[in-house]
Amino acid sequence: MDAFDYHSGRSRDEEAPQAPVFAEGLRAFSFLPRVEAASFEVRYHTRAHRPNHRVTVRNALDGWARDLFGVYRDGAWRFSFDRARYAAGLELKFLLDGEWMIGSNLRLMPDRDHDFGENDLGFPAVPARFLHEYDNLYTTETNLQQDRVRRTAREAELYDIIIVGSGMGGGVLADALSDSGKKVLVLEAGSLLYPTHITNLPGDWSALPALHQSGHFINEPGSEFLFGVQMALGGRSTFWSGIIPRMRSWELATWPAPIHGYLTSTGYDEAEQLMRKQRTLGPFQDRLIRELSQRFPQLQVEALPRSRHQPDLDVEGQLGNVLQGSTGVFSTADLLLDSLAYPGASGRDNLNVALNDLVTRVLTDGRRAVGVECQDLLGGVQRIYRGRQIVLAAGSLESPKIALASGLTDPNGKIGRGLTDHPAFFSNIYQIPKGSAFDGGNHHAKLLLGHKQATQSQHPYNVELLLNPKYWDVRLADDDLWRERIETDQHTLVQMKFIFASPLVDGNTVRLRGPGEKLAVKVDRNLSGSDLWPEVRDLRNELLTALGVPVSNQNDSMHYGNEGTVHHAGGTLRMADDASGVVDADLRFLAYDNLYACDVSVFPMIPAANPSLTLAALALRLAKRLAH
Repeated sequence: MDAFDYHSGRSRDEEAPQAPVFAEGLRAFSFLPRVEAASFEVRYHTRAHRPNHRVTVRNALDGWARDLFGVYRDGAWRFSFDRARYAAGLELKFLLDGEWMIGSNLRLMPDRDHDFGENDLGFPAVPARFLHEYDNLYTTETNLQQDRVRRTAREAELYDIIIVGSGMGGGVLADALSDSGKKVLVLEAGSLLYPTHITNLPGDWSALPALHQSGHFINEPGSEFLFGVQMALGGRSTFWSGIIPRMRSWELATWPAPIHGYLTSTGYDEAEQLMRKQRTLGPFQDRLIRELSQRFPQLQVEALPRSRHQPDLDVEGQLGNVLQGSTGVFSTADLLLDSLAYPGASGRDNLNVALNDLVTRVLTDGRRAVGVECQDLLGGVQRIYRGRQIVLAAGSLESPKIALASGLTDPNGKIGRGLTDHPAFFSNIYQIPKGSAFDGGNHHAKLLLGHKQATQSQHPYNVELLLNPKYWDVRLADDDLWRERIETDQHTLVQMKFIFASPLVDGNTVRLRGPGEKLAVKVDRNLSGSDLWPEVRDLRNELLTALGVPVSNQNDSMHYGNEGTVHHAGGTLRMADDASGVVDADLRFLAYDNLYACDVSVFPMIPAANPSLTLAALALRLAKRLAH
């Protein structure tokens, strides 16, 4: 009798690292390279046993009681093994939902990858599960998740507000509405991955966004839209860069007048306070701002606004309040977990968060939305929740997907149309020479520049100038590591990004492909700003000269990123104040009295400014409306 036969039973649902995801038909935006010489893969190709089923493996070396987790992508469960560790061979068995595969152990050598299909492996019958189309969607519950995010949602309850999605828009909205006394239910398809923004954790976690990318669409032929969505408590807000610029007046001119007025009066101020706008980066950046402002009087030069909490510093950088601890970079995972940790009106009394509940449809009755249908991915149960008001805040692809799957009335035929990103020129990385006034390993700056006289047709772009940004988001508790990794780094590097605003491209579409199939996305390359290459090249060269960097090649090219990425793209549920869009200026669907959207899908154009601050401000505005 072989070793396996002494060890049987169900698998333990434990959290485990997973490999990066490459959704079918997509090109990775960022990823962890797999070193072919160091590892090999074992793959089980299956449609019948795709998620929400879970396939794991156990083996002789690691112990027959221990599950090893893989990732489902491109139609296969994939498990990566270190060649050196398994040099003598790998004896393993697959498990399906905790049930052992039928037959003898598989004995594999590490000299190559190994592929198995449904005809190669047999399993006992297991209960049917809802099968979804998402690669790398974590649905493994942990003790921490059960303790911190208790499932209090009840199908018998009539909630004041149901919010689909817990990211930047949905999380901000949920916190504000529950604080106002409204009974709020947040439905999130993902799990609790991290209780805070990843850069608030010690160490360099820059690989985590790629590790947790969920593949949720395919590209139509000719489309090269880049993926990178994270489906978890907090959504993308747990993984974002923390950049929170305001739109400038020339960008706001294309927005509905009520939104324009709100943002410039109180909206941006309130959102910056909520998102903990960074106060200072210190004297070097201040000096650089002064010198560039004098050198380039036509430009507005300022610190790139960032979400980086500095509660102990006042505007002059002097020590102030030492009682309130720093929360680092803002995330709605922080925001919601804070509330769930305490009783009271500002705590959990009015806030309910249900994780691993994948919303599939909005239920309607005439002009009213009456509830949502969702799949409880952990419990294996379809649930229906009822609400007086319903808000889609699942992102620029998922919100229109739900709208399309629900068959919502669409007077202008624009649901799922207009998916657009802001294109940008990315410069090379240049080294500031030794002896320059700006050289120095401890010199760091992140600046935002823009023409003071910019319009929609003249200089319509922002410039991000980054000087030694590599270690900005790394929190190192080990002083020796700091000295080894950073203080000995003698290179002072500078890079620039020129970001253009863009009107929505109506030919860009999001299309359903049927139950259990990924969305189809068609996004043409965006040429907005491409004709300004000579202008931005000259400005780049002038900025490099001002920093003491010799410009040996005046025509040194820059990469033009115009494929589009899920991070900043919007427009698929566009707003308008003349009944020509999908939602009105209050973010309400035109054909419904109580159905709203609150994510970047509502943007009527894509500004040069990163969208997070504007989205948070829109969420706060919607919260005030729904609270009455």
